[in-house]
Amino acid sequence: MKEFYIKISKFLAYILRHDPEKFHLQLDLEGYADLNAVLKILNSRYQDKEITEELIEKIILESDKRRFEIVENKIRAFYGHSLKKKIKMKEAEILPPFLFHGTTKKAYERIIKEGLKSENRQYVHLSGNVEDAILVGKRRTNDPIILKINTETARKEGMIFYESGDLYLTDFIPPNFISKLEKGEN
Repeated sequence: MKEFYIKISKFLAYILRHDPEKFHLQLDLEGYADLNAVLKILNSRYQDKEITEELIEKIILESDKRRFEIVENKIRAFYGHSLKKKIKMKEAEILPPFLFHGTTKKAYERIIKEGLKSENRQYVHLSGNVEDAILVGKRRTNDPIILKINTETARKEGMIFYESGDLYLTDFIPPNFISKLEKGEN
């Protein structure tokens, strides 16, 4: 059953983050889609099992990360969007003094010169702790470099951070707010 949940979660991510138009799905300004429309799409794709709101809620609860939310018969992905139309996110009210980002050695060399850019996503994704940043970095390399973002200084300089699921998002991090986390440092 876990494999089936993963399949559904990945497909949900695809339709809500990357290509809702392919499925004639409309997202509002905050990235929400009508849950009934999404359930129709899922049930036409996975005809061997009935997919209900309860099943989606179970997948959300059992996931290792907060990727989606259901509110008032609408569903959205929290982060990872590559859509042309920018999704409006809620500004973080409380920020930890530092946020973290896992990356490769090659990307690090570019980031320390040019800053941390969103690349093919709408926002730069940042983790609230080192452990999550390491996991993110390990998607691309066995030995990730962990970047430490000074959010207190960045916010004082006018940067805006958004809270979305279990991540923090922003548009861009200039190099002067980024340092390399040294081994054993938190």
